[in-house]
Amino acid sequence: MDLVTQRFARKKTSRFATKWSMALSCVSLSLVFSSSLLSATVSAEVSTIEVMASQSHPSSSLNVTSFTPEQLSLPQDTEYDWLQLTSLELLKGEIKNLYDDQLEFESDELDTIFIDWEDVKELQSASVVSIGFLDLSTKSGQLIVKEGKMYIDGQEFERSQMLTIIAGEQTESNYWSSKISLGANFRSGNTEQIDYSAIAKTVRRTTESRFNIDYLGNYSKSDSEEKINNNRINTNFDWFLSKQFYVRPIFAEIYTDKFLNIEYKVTVGSGLGYNIIDNSKTEWSISGGPAYTYTKFDNVEDGAETDSNSATMVIETVYDTEITSDIDFVTSYRVQYGNDDSGGYTHHALATLEIELTDIFDLDLSFVWDRTGKPQPDSDGNTPKENDYQFIVGFGIDI
Repeated sequence: MDLVTQRFARKKTSRFATKWSMALSCVSLSLVFSSSLLSATVSAEVSTIEVMASQSHPSSSLNVTSFTPEQLSLPQDTEYDWLQLTSLELLKGEIKNLYDDQLEFESDELDTIFIDWEDVKELQSASVVSIGFLDLSTKSGQLIVKEGKMYIDGQEFERSQMLTIIAGEQTESNYWSSKISLGANFRSGNTEQIDYSAIAKTVRRTTESRFNIDYLGNYSKSDSEEKINNNRINTNFDWFLSKQFYVRPIFAEIYTDKFLNIEYKVTVGSGLGYNIIDNSKTEWSISGGPAYTYTKFDNVEDGAETDSNSATMVIETVYDTEITSDIDFVTSYRVQYGNDDSGGYTHHALATLEIELTDIFDLDLSFVWDRTGKPQPDSDGNTPKENDYQFIVGFGIDI
């Protein structure tokens, strides 16, 4: 190849290489510029999102700080009471009362629930409640329970010194509670029969005192002939000296049972009492004292006394325990010692299994055992049996 041809080939090759070099440089610059533009665009979008989030939720950002339940505070509320459990569950509703270390709380969604006081972490009342203390004093105000401390209208007091909580001011209606349990059986056809039983209980409870009145009645009639007809009323008034000890200035019982040859029997006395167990699940108390008993017999043999007077000794124990959240077992046992004309050794035992159906209605299964050691014969010389047993299926109503 001649020299001119070689020079021309070198120039052509050089121009071709230069063109490719320029083209590659343009492509590289384009890629760099596009990457920078994309990065700037993404950064701008992220910044826009952060600004929008901060505007709608000033306290939040993309790096949201998570709160544990322990860090939550009960909201300030003038309508609802607020409750937080040790399990960190939070409820709003209304405080009803606190008795025997068990809080009754009416939840806005769950209705009435009962909570052991040891399971309460925080509690805040929207309005006034009344607090009863172990020294039997009372105070009303807004209640706050927080971090193991308790405040009534901002004044701190020891949690261990609290005995009761009653919603609202100390009014008479807050002190009373009642329950009636009714059972009945009606039969018609070859046999005309009617059976009914009733168990009722009313309690007035304050920090300083307690008043009880109980009733148990049974009636049975078959083909126009009475088979059972008895009624028993027990009442007592207690004045607390401490959470455990109480004075019982008066107790009384009225009993009628024509088939036991008792037109009526009245016992009146006074004594002392002691709470052996008193916690959120179980109550067990024992009481007793001297008494006087008067018995009027329904009918007697000729020449026999129509009535009887006797000094007696009465001992009573009451046991109430929560088997489950829906089932309670309640039993009472009352022993009375008197002379033979008044029946000698007598006792009245009542055991009831209360099964909660709703907040108001219960199914009550009761067993009753009455014993009279020395029953008095009637005008025909017939002596009643010493023991009476009864099983009652009743429908209970809380009032």
